[in-house]
Amino acid sequence: MNQLKKQLLCLAVLVSTVPLHGALNTTTNIVPRSQSFNAARQIVGWDNSTWGIFRKANDDSYFTSFNLTFEYSQTFRNNRLTTALFGDDLVCAGCDNDLAINISGSLVPNRGANDWLADYFGLPANFQSTVAFNPKISNFILDFNIYTGLDAWTEGLYFWIYAPFVHTKWNLNATECIGTPVSTTYSQALEYLGAAYPAGYFSSTAVSAGNTTPSFLDYANGATPTINAAYGEDENVIWQPLCCSRMINSCDCACDNGFVRNGFGEIRFILGRNFFGNEDNSNDCHLGVGVYAAAPTGTRVGHSKYLFEPIVGNGKHWELGGQITGHHICWRSQDDERSFGVYFEANITHLFGAQQTRCFDLCSAGSSSRYMLAQNLEYFEPESFLSASGLPTLNPVLSDSASLQFANEFAPVANLTRRQVTSSIGAQGDLAISFAYQAKCFQWELGYNFWGRSCEKLRISNDCCPVIMGTWALKGNAYVYGFDAAYSNLPVALAASDSGATIHNGTNSLSSAAINITMDNSVKAVDTNGQTLVNNLPAALDPFSSNTVYTSNPPVIISEADFNLTGTRGISNKLFGNVNWAWDHCNDGKWSPYIGIGGEVEFGGGHKADVNCYNPCDVSCSVSCNNPCSNSCNNSCDNSCSNSCDTSCTTTGCNYPTATQTCDSLKTCCSNVALTQWGVWLKLGSSYN
Repeated sequence: MNQLKKQLLCLAVLVSTVPLHGALNTTTNIVPRSQSFNAARQIVGWDNSTWGIFRKANDDSYFTSFNLTFEYSQTFRNNRLTTALFGDDLVCAGCDNDLAINISGSLVPNRGANDWLADYFGLPANFQSTVAFNPKISNFILDFNIYTGLDAWTEGLYFWIYAPFVHTKWNLNATECIGTPVSTTYSQALEYLGAAYPAGYFSSTAVSAGNTTPSFLDYANGATPTINAAYGEDENVIWQPLCCSRMINSCDCACDNGFVRNGFGEIRFILGRNFFGNEDNSNDCHLGVGVYAAAPTGTRVGHSKYLFEPIVGNGKHWELGGQITGHHICWRSQDDERSFGVYFEANITHLFGAQQTRCFDLCSAGSSSRYMLAQNLEYFEPESFLSASGLPTLNPVLSDSASLQFANEFAPVANLTRRQVTSSIGAQGDLAISFAYQAKCFQWELGYNFWGRSCEKLRISNDCCPVIMGTWALKGNAYVYGFDAAYSNLPVALAASDSGATIHNGTNSLSSAAINITMDNSVKAVDTNGQTLVNNLPAALDPFSSNTVYTSNPPVIISEADFNLTGTRGISNKLFGNVNWAWDHCNDGKWSPYIGIGGEVEFGGGHKADVNCYNPCDVSCSVSCNNPCSNSCNNSCDNSCSNSCDTSCTTTGCNYPTATQTCDSLKTCCSNVALTQWGVWLKLGSSYN
């Protein structure tokens, strides 16, 4: 009943947020099933009562079986991964059935409702492009297994250890098709002035056309625009490079093997006991129970700065749980050379807390909001009536009771929400059932495997003030400067926040005579000279007779309470098959070597793309696409990113208003993310008794 209530609540939340943020609760990290947690691969070859492990040792002696498995696996139906990452913002792109997001600037007419706003990435306001994705994951696995029967100590006692070594490669396969810049009266006027953005939008001076970011993928790899120094300042406006959820393009120019990771998934141990049938047919049935544990040896989530990050293992979790095995020979021929049996293995574990690094979306701004732009607002002493550069400030009585103003610094939201977290998972289960037919030294088997993992719980583990690294607010498409027309258009830094903005757009209307009037708690911007501020647009850019500038009093500040800490869960169903052959007349003598060849097809649950790509060639780019490998990835190794909690928090401003939307309802909607993949293996082994 409680589960039904949770599902209904989740559905209600999703329906209620469709108009603003889309229906899908996307994930900021793909954390799949560990490559080492695969009961199907473990059971094949050993599910045999003649040379396998499910048999009784002779004369209460030691019994040992070992094998080495080589497996290659690769994902398919890759659009499901794309949808898990980007949700309802996707469109169909090109003739390869790839899904994509559209990027368009604030001056592009008839922008798509789900287009990402190019302004956030320092791209020109008339920029448009399509970024396509075809994510793929492949694994080379070398699995070492040793099983020892300890009947000499206690009848049926066994110890099982296995340690898969994994070489995993993840490739987002991102390509960008840049369209022709849109030409409007407004953009033509800017172009005539040699500007990409007017004064006041990013700085007190206009942004030069040549100083913008070349492409979205450049920005997503760490490139930033150059924003000219504000009036009275010696240095350019700071624009922090993206330090989390970066996207590598399709060329193989990764930093520190950004595509590839190597290592042991986990080292897994089972200590258990088998209970066999009657003495006459002791190998025809058994039931085994054991204590199951796993020691983490793989990679830690958040090791790199990338969105589609290679992961070996389970994310550095210790595991503890139990195992149940069993088999029953349903039929055996009179000559004892043929048989048919059913085998099963079930493992269930709890995943203890693991330290990881994640960056998060904002609950109030919706999916992918970590790619939005935030502005730093600094506190100033209101009695000075002057900024650090000696310019007038907002009037603390009429327009700025919080005594905040734009501090000439921007940062992607991802940089601010990047946190050390503790991840724990209540339970995961892995069940494999195999139906095996044996004829002399051959065995054919066909089986089914179910894997499931409960919702991941995330908790911020470092101690930071709710107001992070000073005072940050969403910029949206707000102007950050107004101008005092009575004093030679002296610039005055504003505190205009746009908490209603999303990745698609801000709430500011450039077709309105009043700039920033739709910002949070908007009031007319009045400076300490007593003048109502205006914009500083040339006549060609401002057709209105009135151009009053507004600010927020007070602004709405980003806080940790707004971080969307929703984790993921996973469910998959798998079919597998295997063929075995044993030497030396199966089990004559002490050694029983064998070889097996098999494969598996796993179907992961999760997001299905709603985009119809059955006729993808109807969609094309208006110009030929840029060569995606023309970018040298020079910025992909930028190590200037720092943990946002390296700077101690101050209590100044901790009572500033923050977003009112609660995250609690969103956290009940745990996304189902599991890989859909196929794999083939070769297994070599031997038993010794």
